[in-house]
Amino acid sequence: MKGFSSKIKVVCAVAGLALTAEQAYAGTVTVRTPSLVPDPKGYVQCVVTAKSPTPIGIVAAIKTSSGANVTEWGSGLRVSPAASGDGLYHAEETAGSFNHRARYCTATVTGAENAQLTLKAFDANGNMIDSIDVP
Repeated sequence: MKGFSSKIKVVCAVAGLALTAEQAYAGTVTVRTPSLVPDPKGYVQCVVTAKSPTPIGIVAAIKTSSGANVTEWGSGLRVSPAASGDGLYHAEETAGSFNHRARYCTATVTGAENAQLTLKAFDANGNMIDSIDVP
């Protein structure tokens, strides 16, 4: 019976370690870019990316200097570990706005320890005039 008891301890330790590893990624993090001043006739676009061993949720928003949400469009992409080939979930979320008061981007990410944000400002012709990266 002693050998059986040792095996149960090992199984319990491995299961506990697996649960601990998953919990490390189960939190929520909110990140924000610094502000920029876009072309009044252009637009801003925020791209948020994250990867994790657990499923990821991302909500991205374009905000004014007073914190008002002026997001006008968005899109998202989620990739499973089976499709990614690296055993991780991958997520990308894009938010954009034509509002001339748009200044920064926030992103709330669940299921990943961190996220990368890029806020880009474009002129009326679609040329990028400014970009801010938050690793």
